[in-house]
Amino acid sequence: MLRYNDLISFEPIESVIQLREADDKDKAISLLQSYVISDHMADKLMDDIFENLQFERMVDNRGMLIVGNYGSGKSHLMSVVSTIAELPESSQYLRYEKVAEKAKEIEGKFKVIRAEFGAVTMSLRDIICQHLEKGLERMGIDYTFPPADQVTNNKDMLYEMMDLFHEEYPDQGLLLVIDELLDYLRSRNEMQLTLDLGFLREMGEVCSNSRFRFISGVQEMLFDNPHFRFVADSLRRVKERFKETRIVREDIAFVVSERLLNKNEEQKALIREHLSKFTKMYNGLSEEMETYVNMFPIHPAYLEMFERVNIAEKRVALKTISDEIKKLISKEVPEDATGFISFDSYWNYIIEDSSLRSNDRVKVIMDKVNTLKGTIQTGVKRQYKAMAEKMVDALAVFRLTTDDLNTPIGLTSEAMRDELFISYPTLLDFDEDVAEFLKTTIDAAMRDLRNVASFQFISLNDENGQYYINIDEAIPVDELISQRGEMLDNSKLDSYYFDVLKNATEVSDNTYVHGYKIWLHEIPWMDRRVKRQGYLFFGAPNDRSTAQPERDFYIYMLQAFDEPKYKDEEKEDEVFFRLKKKNGEFIKLLRLYGGATEMYNYTTTNKNLYKPKITEYQRKLVKWIKEHFVEAYEIVYKGKSASVMDHGFLLTANPDTLVDLIDTVSQDLLSKWFEVKYSEHPSFRKIDRSFLTKGNMHTYVKDALDYLNGKRKAQGEAILDGLILLDQNGKPTTRKSAYANWVVDLLKQKERGQVLNQNELIEVINTVQGTPDQRLTRKFDIEPELLVVILGSLIQSGEIVVTIGGTTYEAMNFSDFVRLPIEDITYFSHIKKPSGLPIPEIQGLADMFDTFKVDFSDTESVDRVIIQIISGAKRETSRTVEMLANLREKFQKWDGPLFISEEAEEYTDQLNSLNEFLQGLQVYNTRAKIVNLKYDIARIEQEKGHLELINKLESLQKRLIEYTKVADYLTKARYIVSPSKEWINDVDIALDNLSIALKHDEDCSQEIADLECLKKEYIDHYLQLHQRNRLNATENRGKAALLEDDRHDAIQLLSTRMELFRTSNVFDDWKGKIQSLKDCYHLTADKLEHRPECPNCHFNPREELNREKVSIEELDEELDSILTKWTDTLLTNFNDPVVKGSIELLEGKQKQLIQSFIEDQTFHLPISVELIKAINIVLKGIHQEKIDVEQLVKVVGDGNPITIQEAKHNFEKLLRAMVGNNDESRVRLTVKK
Repeated sequence: MLRYNDLISFEPIESVIQLREADDKDKAISLLQSYVISDHMADKLMDDIFENLQFERMVDNRGMLIVGNYGSGKSHLMSVVSTIAELPESSQYLRYEKVAEKAKEIEGKFKVIRAEFGAVTMSLRDIICQHLEKGLERMGIDYTFPPADQVTNNKDMLYEMMDLFHEEYPDQGLLLVIDELLDYLRSRNEMQLTLDLGFLREMGEVCSNSRFRFISGVQEMLFDNPHFRFVADSLRRVKERFKETRIVREDIAFVVSERLLNKNEEQKALIREHLSKFTKMYNGLSEEMETYVNMFPIHPAYLEMFERVNIAEKRVALKTISDEIKKLISKEVPEDATGFISFDSYWNYIIEDSSLRSNDRVKVIMDKVNTLKGTIQTGVKRQYKAMAEKMVDALAVFRLTTDDLNTPIGLTSEAMRDELFISYPTLLDFDEDVAEFLKTTIDAAMRDLRNVASFQFISLNDENGQYYINIDEAIPVDELISQRGEMLDNSKLDSYYFDVLKNATEVSDNTYVHGYKIWLHEIPWMDRRVKRQGYLFFGAPNDRSTAQPERDFYIYMLQAFDEPKYKDEEKEDEVFFRLKKKNGEFIKLLRLYGGATEMYNYTTTNKNLYKPKITEYQRKLVKWIKEHFVEAYEIVYKGKSASVMDHGFLLTANPDTLVDLIDTVSQDLLSKWFEVKYSEHPSFRKIDRSFLTKGNMHTYVKDALDYLNGKRKAQGEAILDGLILLDQNGKPTTRKSAYANWVVDLLKQKERGQVLNQNELIEVINTVQGTPDQRLTRKFDIEPELLVVILGSLIQSGEIVVTIGGTTYEAMNFSDFVRLPIEDITYFSHIKKPSGLPIPEIQGLADMFDTFKVDFSDTESVDRVIIQIISGAKRETSRTVEMLANLREKFQKWDGPLFISEEAEEYTDQLNSLNEFLQGLQVYNTRAKIVNLKYDIARIEQEKGHLELINKLESLQKRLIEYTKVADYLTKARYIVSPSKEWINDVDIALDNLSIALKHDEDCSQEIADLECLKKEYIDHYLQLHQRNRLNATENRGKAALLEDDRHDAIQLLSTRMELFRTSNVFDDWKGKIQSLKDCYHLTADKLEHRPECPNCHFNPREELNREKVSIEELDEELDSILTKWTDTLLTNFNDPVVKGSIELLEGKQKQLIQSFIEDQTFHLPISVELIKAINIVLKGIHQEKIDVEQLVKVVGDGNPITIQEAKHNFEKLLRAMVGNNDESRVRLTVKK
């Protein structure tokens, strides 16, 4: 079993850093060395903090506020920054190379004063001045700030201080760093705070004009803080002179993963293997695996929730997490759960802290949680107890994230599953829908808990599916509401139904006709992206007054309970909505809504009890109508009654309001009528998120005129696009617009000197007293405001001249035309043809070369544009010549040339034409010459298209280079391994499709997506093969363990020291198998993004295709089997009578070793070398020689005296005769008695 300390290199945080610690040089250097920098913080340090502190370059230097919760590393950051600013060569201690390099800009260039605030009542000015005086005194500078009541400007004294400072330190700046400012500011009243903020602003201003710098830490964002809304104006002025740098959750997470929970690659691999068992249980675990691995064992949601908890006391993020890790560092990681610490554990931290327990918000929630915990222990089913307690703790923590404890928001079952990693023992055995089953289990546990708790203190918000701690007690008003609602008749129910519709449709309180429920209404005409005006009426046709003037449609919301009789004239512009299917739920809700409203209206006391009920029932009614709209409403159009579904409408899945549904259905029906009535109306397809309406018409038209005058605006572009007054590059043109050509054609029909009058273009459709005239163009039926845009485009292009109020407007004074009120332009007098310079051709050339806007009223402007046109022609000549060369040699893709010869020839002809045109154009380099321009607008447009070809080909070159990367990747990948034959075919098809799309200059996103999909399929397949053929971290540990196993050593000893097994290959085969197992557990999908093989082990499946990786478990069993079989072989040999006899002849210790082995039937590991020797002896056999006593007597002289040397010689002679050719070690001598 793995323990947590096997998986993380835990470096605990023992205390919260104090800013003043950096006054000690050794401590300051230590703080630099231990500071962990995320990429986000690196950017903040380099781009914001260091840049703002440096004084070598002119920038807008300001004061700085470092924002971060207590314990989030704020003081550490300020200590690091101030240390670098103070100490030369200190940047070398930073871990982040780029930050260290940037830090050299401020390194050692400041004298630093560090200060901390206590619980004081002095003004901010006096506190800071006092700290500055003391700090300056330590530097040998004697300066005293005058009292606050003797100065008119604090900045002057700060500048005076800096002048004195520079006399002593001419090359350095002065940095004042304050640890925590927010607590102090919160203690100040409005008058005091205003003065404090004024002084803060002045310090910020001094930072911009001197080498004085100021940094302070604050726990919350200062400038948008609701605590200081009463001094918002003062804050706004401070904000202009200060920058805020926030320590965000990602910075803290990086510190957690890199310092508290640092891991090497093997540890990460082990965690990854452990977590992979649970990917089917939790959404996001697989996709964000590396985040979870880096943060293990802290769930990423822990930090998010920690940051959101809203309690007044200080929260120490890193220290709290450090304490959590300490509790489990020596514990085992559970096999049936992820082992993560989730944010529910923070509740125990809160209730264990006496200062937090005293918080009013905490006390209210703690009371409810304790009640629920008691309920869990006594009533909740056993299998749900642990889960229920975990969820209640999590909901308690979440409750503290809301400003209002009564807000009905909390956590869904999905959120609790994924953010708490709730586990259920048996689910790992499931194959499918484990996550959904776990969600269902959580819902079941919550139902059980709520049921046992009598639905008190924990509630479910039906709208969003969120469970939450409910601190309210029930108020018994429902019975009174119900009783009053039952008394309502059908007429009253219709009134309240219309009341709900009024709120749901968000119509104004003021009706169009006093006394009638009728409103002027607009519905979208989706195809044209405009809104048409009509009327919305609650009731039947005979209930309404005559609405004048006539509009484009009439929508009737009929009574739901007491509908009057009326005659349906089956008009094309009328739509009726009838609530046909009212179920019991709707009627009950409507009666409750009516009852609550009546109780509110007629109750003199406790009105506040009924207002929330009215809101709740109204919300539910609107929700019911929206959800049941399809089946509940009958729509009547042109005499045909049918449901929404019968009409075949497709409604949006989640409409924002009821009026969206009404408008959607109505516009579907009425759009055919609009098509008939306004068949030639323009379509404004670029107004994609809204519609053109009467209300915004002038704004859109004004933006369109500004666009024509050179100020590009999206709204103006949308209008010009709809009127077909733009080319494909977004430049104004009238040549393809039927609307513009209508005006031009009418003007062409006029004789020389004649004009086209306004009434020949616009007619009055409707005149009603009290309302503006309805006017439309005689052709196309478009609004006069849109005609203004058409006229503006024709003026700007030099094709017409317009007279308005006695003033003539043409291309040369177009800016004056644009400034006119739109309404005035619609009442123009007449239009006529222009004369003079070839304005359309100059405009066309200006567009072609993207020059400055031509102001034809200014001859210098015209001259400048001509110069730019000629310059553009020369520039484009070079590009054309270069592209002609590139066509011949540079358009190569992964399998050869991109273009066939015919295509290349066609492009070459077009570019040659362009080259001739550009060179010919260069002679018209003055106003006098360009009057005789030989190229008409048609030729200019043609060559403009050829110029676009160059852009297209250049873009194609870049795309070809970019897309070749994935194409080359797959080309290489197919020679390494192919997931399937189909995959190879799909790659060929996808590459062919990409080639075709590139040649036709089409959007290649789908082709690239297909290739990326095939690439992902390859990566997934390669990873699977890699996993099957390489040992992961756990398996590699198993391999190492087997090689160090006593059984391995025993078999190794037997195979080398014992002749019986020396010729056996079985152990050599086993060693071959285990040595063939390669380990590689660093490979991830990210590492295969840029090369198709493992960068670590270069695994090639084709080369190792026939090798089947043996599992560590199999090798373990095989090792055991070898030792068992060899043991059995030896024991069988020992049963041989000859061997038995040999055993009897062994000397005492060897004989005892073998007899113990026979009795135990197994080896005791490690095996004794003496035992091996004894076994070898008995297996070879022992030869017994018996010596007579008479032979021994003869050796010693047979009764005659002999020397010692003679006795030795006789004895050796006897032994040689007895042993003969036998091995001496296998001979045993006995004396015959």
